Amino acid sequence: MGKTALLDAAAQLASAAGFRVLRAAATEFEAGLGFAALNQLLLPLRDEFAQLSRASGDALNVALGFGTGPVPDRLAVSNAIVELLGRAAADRPIVVILDDVQWLDRASAAVLGSVARRLVGLRAGFLGALRSGQESFFERADLPELDIGPLDERSSGVLLGIRFPALRPGVRERLLAEAQGNPLALLELPVALSEPQLTASAALPEVLPLSRRLQGLFASRVHGLPSRTRQILLRAALDGTGDLRTLAGAGSSLLDDLAAAERAHVVSVNGYPRRVVFRHPLTRSAVVELATEGERREAHRMLAELSQDRPDRRAWHLAEAAAGPDEGVASLLEQSAHRLLARGHATDAIAALARAAELSPALDDRSRRLAEAAYIGAEAVGDLGNASALLADARLSDPQLRGSLPAASAAAFLLLDGDGDLLTAHTLLAGAIQNTDHGYDPADRHLTEALSTLALLSYLGGRPQLWNPVYQALERLNPPRRSCR
Repeated sequence: MGKTALLDAAAQLASAAGFRVLRAAATEFEAGLGFAALNQLLLPLRDEFAQLSRASGDALNVALGFGTGPVPDRLAVSNAIVELLGRAAADRPIVVILDDVQWLDRASAAVLGSVARRLVGLRAGFLGALRSGQESFFERADLPELDIGPLDERSSGVLLGIRFPALRPGVRERLLAEAQGNPLALLELPVALSEPQLTASAALPEVLPLSRRLQGLFASRVHGLPSRTRQILLRAALDGTGDLRTLAGAGSSLLDDLAAAERAHVVSVNGYPRRVVFRHPLTRSAVVELATEGERREAHRMLAELSQDRPDRRAWHLAEAAAGPDEGVASLLEQSAHRLLARGHATDAIAALARAAELSPALDDRSRRLAEAAYIGAEAVGDLGNASALLADARLSDPQLRGSLPAASAAAFLLLDGDGDLLTAHTLLAGAIQNTDHGYDPADRHLTEALSTLALLSYLGGRPQLWNPVYQALERLNPPRRSCR
């Protein structure tokens, strides 16, 4: 998770200092092939085998498959390699660099472990890297080790800024939080996001997608878990709270099923009430991506049933479980958006309305919900770029945006910000208030918001006549309001 970059830097420094660099990288699919890594490592020195003593030359040629004869024991192979490195380093110092030590085949691991301890006095050094928390056949006893921790927050920010300088602040903070200082994650997470997500014109998913490289790294410990364990992990990943009571009760069978994931260091179960905590946020992403679409929808459906006392979470789970347009779920999401907005969570309200629009069977409902999301984005969040995109999407369903006060309010904000055309924005909004069927009901939230925006435009315009549509609308409110004249 960044160790290869460190080895690359070490190799460059060694080469610049005049060292000869011998490199190899063990691979998982060759872990069962005897001397596979050793063959890769020593191939550049193949022509120098002839300079070795006959016993050492024969041992290496047979072990690495270049010759035939009795199979040499590992001590003989170790002695031959030490002799080979000693001769090769006589004219030029050597550094042996080995990556992914955790995947060394058993024969190479035994020999290289012995060789690494016997380089004292030779102009040769050994540098290896392996993933934390993984077992290996390579015996590290008596060899100096350095544990490489994650990047600190400042360094993580510098790395992300160098590679992705155009990230919006909210997106940047989310990526930093998910990566937790993992250098490879910092470089790969943005690659899996769409351009609208990177620029914050589209909401980030609750569980971030992984690039192929990250999925391969973080999914490896999940693949071998029992099916029942993976089902529970999927519900835990999609729920986000980790509360065992939410996942299906804190019965002993659930804890038994999670034991395999604990042993694999995928999650820990602790606290009271009991909570499932993923060891790394990206392991949670890997669990989700390894599941099929049908498995994810079924998990969301089950979580919706278990979230009856949390209407906002229930609406979101039902939306994710939906296989197509569903007005009932869209309506629940719209209600959730209004509750979120009342609690000051404007960004979440926009995401809920946008998802409700996706699930709307009727085009006018889709347009209305997108228009309201655009208005919230322009007025409450100030994200005019995203608001403009939402409004343009709303117009695809209803080009005229008939009867949509939120659309008119959002358009007024965008006009004012775009070219400062205050009079056009005022005329547009005043006309929408006059022509929309709202019954001048003071309880109509969209009407009161539109009137508030129109009053703001009238104030900014600095002309007394701009206030006339505001006064006329207030006079027509039902029940009538006292005139502001």
